[in-house]
Amino acid sequence: MTLYSAQAVLPAPITSAANLTVRELPGAPEQDAGWTEFVTRHPAANLYHTLLWRDLIAEVFGHRPIYLVAERGGDVCGVAPMFLVKAPLFGSKLISLPYDIGSGGALTLNDADGEAERALVENAISLANELRVNYLELRCGSERAALASSGLQRGEPVLITEMELDGEAAVLERLKKDHRGAIHKAERCGVTVREAESLADYHAFYHIYLRVFRAFGTPPYGAGYFSSVWRRLRPSGAARLLLAHAGSCCVGGLLLFCWGQNLIDKFALCLPEAKPLRANALLYWRAIQLGLKLGYRRLNMGTSSREQTGLIEFKERWGAQTRPAVFYDLPVRGRLPAIERYYSSAGLARRAWRQLPIWATRAGGEALNRWFC
Repeated sequence: MTLYSAQAVLPAPITSAANLTVRELPGAPEQDAGWTEFVTRHPAANLYHTLLWRDLIAEVFGHRPIYLVAERGGDVCGVAPMFLVKAPLFGSKLISLPYDIGSGGALTLNDADGEAERALVENAISLANELRVNYLELRCGSERAALASSGLQRGEPVLITEMELDGEAAVLERLKKDHRGAIHKAERCGVTVREAESLADYHAFYHIYLRVFRAFGTPPYGAGYFSSVWRRLRPSGAARLLLAHAGSCCVGGLLLFCWGQNLIDKFALCLPEAKPLRANALLYWRAIQLGLKLGYRRLNMGTSSREQTGLIEFKERWGAQTRPAVFYDLPVRGRLPAIERYYSSAGLARRAWRQLPIWATRAGGEALNRWFC
């Protein structure tokens, strides 16, 4: 099934003096293999860089993927996944990548001089101007030295926390005493964790997600997002959902995105009544154990604003480290958003959202998340 129109937006492949060519991936299955092989080999690649993720976002949100490939001598040496996001009244924007903070921009191999990365970004800038979007945003996870002279605005709006999965003994040595105690308390209280086995399990997690996100004052994704994760990602092991139970009641869950050497904690949620049981601690520990068992090297524990000191400390007490997420932005026809405002729990809109019935947050979230991504 075709999920989007794969119109070429680059007028022709652009070749440098070093025989470096940049083109748009046309979306034809027979031409996808080079991209998939590249992101399978790249040590920094995660699920967000894959064509599995491209197709999920196109299906759920309807955004147009624009995936640029850099090739040298016929071999893929760099990729830049992007989405063109449009909404009535708001305009349009070109983002690498929406629905993620810290995995965007170009991904290159054997590019010591940064030529492939610069070529990909130069083409992204040309596209942003040609398409007359409000702005271009490259949400990189780290500093990109090759982009220092690109003319893009650089910022560090939020923080990313990651932990190394370098063996259970090393992980346990870094684990703080209070987290060890929380794990043991959850086990003593009879909390159990298992992996989701059915679409009904994903629906059970979705109902917890709706309650928790209303308490956050955050618009949730629609149910179709989780059904698509189940159908598109789970069969290959690219998504794994852990569920926490107290007796027969599901009280929390942790959704992992899995690719290459990297795990991503997409959502880790517990009902308020499960907090005294420390179900969240047991969920995190089981996720870490699963990552170690399956041979992953890193666990991305998500992003935080600088003001969320308690959340950052909670993550770092698992032995994780925190660094800035580096953004490179280009305003074209509009102002750049202050993405850190998304993390603020204050404000009239947040307070009003918390008062809405669940059905209203679900319907409103589906609409808002097409733009606020």
